[in-house]
Amino acid sequence: MSLRPLPILEVQGPPLERGRQQGEGARPLILRAVDYYREVIPKAIKLTWEEASREARKFLPYGEEAFPEFVEEIRGIADGAGVPFHEVWTLNCYEGLTDVRQQIWGCTCLAVRGEHTADGHVLLAHNEDWNSIDRDAVYLVRARPDDGPAFIGMTYGPLLVNIGLNGEGIGVAINSVYPTDGRVGVPRILCSRAVLNARTIGQAIRACVPKLRAGGYSYLLADHHGELYSVETAATTHDIQYGEDGWLAHTNHYLSSKMQALEEPGTYSSSHVRLNRARRLLRAQLGGVTPEHLQTVLRDHVNYPDSICVHEDPNDPPYERELTLASLIMDLTDHVLWAAPGPPCQGEYAAYRL
Repeated sequence: MSLRPLPILEVQGPPLERGRQQGEGARPLILRAVDYYREVIPKAIKLTWEEASREARKFLPYGEEAFPEFVEEIRGIADGAGVPFHEVWTLNCYEGLTDVRQQIWGCTCLAVRGEHTADGHVLLAHNEDWNSIDRDAVYLVRARPDDGPAFIGMTYGPLLVNIGLNGEGIGVAINSVYPTDGRVGVPRILCSRAVLNARTIGQAIRACVPKLRAGGYSYLLADHHGELYSVETAATTHDIQYGEDGWLAHTNHYLSSKMQALEEPGTYSSSHVRLNRARRLLRAQLGGVTPEHLQTVLRDHVNYPDSICVHEDPNDPPYERELTLASLIMDLTDHVLWAAPGPPCQGEYAAYRL
């Protein structure tokens, strides 16, 4: 089966206006996502929709203090889609609303410096694994903000774009991780959106770790100079690892012993299998890595259905079925993003130039 290419929206202007353009352009996808999550939230995180919205409001002052421009962007998304702001805000806070982990959600990320690629370009790759109910809500956004660098990236439903690359040659990919210190604070999606506003790799790192954050992702950051960083974060601490060997890979468990001390107990077997498999496949191509090689890694099915290319497990409840929603490869040297609808074994990668 061949899937349709991901749709792409063009937005520009100040935060409220470009958010409004995103909301208008993605209105059917946003309305569908809100309807889905009204049903999913009570089952997945054991809160009613009203309770989830009430909890999400507690995060708002922290978001407005740390990243007011991106809260405005969310207000614009809500306005453009014709959805109340608090509903859109709730979904942008979703991962911070509960400490209860139903299962380990996936995502596989890789970064490779020019010394290991066939053409000397810096490459960053990401499989976005999440709830399969969002399979029809994924799209790309190409933005030309008035207040920051141009960027192109992926999102779904009413969420901020938070995986992609910008005009400064900085790219970000994220992995959900599972620390035990979650709290009310700055929603993590605002942090990853802020990375796309960075003009240097140092600014990108600082965007990942604002004070009073609610929780954390593991961020895989890279720039066109070949600076590669893994920034593992939680609400109260973080650790930074540098890509000394010219490449990095990450999945959904902490690699830093400092961060492992905060990790929620569990086997994380799928995450370990995906990480080791991605490392093995990448090592085999070092010195001549191409976007096509990375496509092969991202389509790999060892440990199916919990493979790098994730497929739904019919034994899981419908609201817990994981799927690779989209697959991205970014050329940070040439400012090109290849994107395939997921799972990528069923879709073709199309090139989008910033």
